[in-house]
Amino acid sequence: MIGVHVAQLLKAPVGATRSDEFSEDEPELRTELGLRGPIVGSVKVTRTTHGILADVQYRAEVTQECGRCLGEAENVVENRFRQEFLPTTNIQTGLPESIPADPDEPRIGEDHIIDLSETIRQDIVLEQPLRPLCRPDCAGLCEVCGTDLNRTTCGHVVHDGEDEQPLGRLGELLKSKLPPT
Repeated sequence: MIGVHVAQLLKAPVGATRSDEFSEDEPELRTELGLRGPIVGSVKVTRTTHGILADVQYRAEVTQECGRCLGEAENVVENRFRQEFLPTTNIQTGLPESIPADPDEPRIGEDHIIDLSETIRQDIVLEQPLRPLCRPDCAGLCEVCGTDLNRTTCGHVVHDGEDEQPLGRLGELLKSKLPPT
């Protein structure tokens, strides 16, 4: 768990801050996101009127499937985000807090620890490339036989689409529906 204990900060006046560094190896996230090592970063927590504002900066190395050849594509995901966490328990009385908020709003645990793991997981998912490449000049797979063209050539002629209909069969159908010019 990437966690920050904020009990003392909840007792501090609004505007009080504290910074922490983290380097956490999350086994669950490692398998789900393809992490190649620990998530490394820093968090600055600030006391707000209602809770704690976490300013998080992190770096994670991930392995994804290449969008062209289906091999391994290694990427570094770096980002910075801010998220406010609201308390579930009053630090002074120990009673449940009654701060009206969206049920999906992140909360500070009853043990006064902010768990950043889920927020960072969601951010890594959003920041990963949509079509990762194992290398910028990846040749991909042969359209005919599926051979990895980065490793060998198969001899099949691959059309680059210049002499074909732009929309294939759909383009032919649309063209037949248009009035002659």
